[in-house]
Amino acid sequence: MTERTARAGILRATEFTAVVLNLLYTWLYMHEQKSGFVAGAIGSALFIYLCAVKKLYAEAVLQLFYVAMALYGLAAPDSTWQVHETGLGYHLPWIASGFVSALALGYGLRKFTDQQLPYIDAFTSVFALIATWHMVNFIHENWLYWMAINTLSVFMYARRGLRLASGMFVIYLALSIMGYLNIRIH
Repeated sequence: MTERTARAGILRATEFTAVVLNLLYTWLYMHEQKSGFVAGAIGSALFIYLCAVKKLYAEAVLQLFYVAMALYGLAAPDSTWQVHETGLGYHLPWIASGFVSALALGYGLRKFTDQQLPYIDAFTSVFALIATWHMVNFIHENWLYWMAINTLSVFMYARRGLRLASGMFVIYLALSIMGYLNIRIH
């Protein structure tokens, strides 16, 4: 076995494990199970490596944030599992600042790195920060953010050759629609 073949095998195994753990996290989150935060932290830690190898630098930093948010969610008291809704007025500043930040980050990534798909990576990363904050604070509209993020992530991960991860985002898209509509499969 060549070193290149061994490395490809390690990447596939890491990607598979990360995908399974992150899907498990989302499933358990939808069913209000705190143990999901452990799966999310480990899965995101694995994605840090994958994103760095595939030159998705903003996404790698985002995965680090996911690890921190998983630990935050794990430490939160059980009484916080009360989802609430907010109005459009609440979200407009988040959306506006997200677009400005994504454009600035995308420009910086394009100009100063060998980043692949800099603007898409910037958009998904910035808005995932926003959506994750809303998710761990149980704001129901987090699912709307995830619908947009997951749609773009399907394309981005497929373009970088991470087909399992791309498939994960197809499933995430379906789960985000289910989460928004409060559809639970037991």
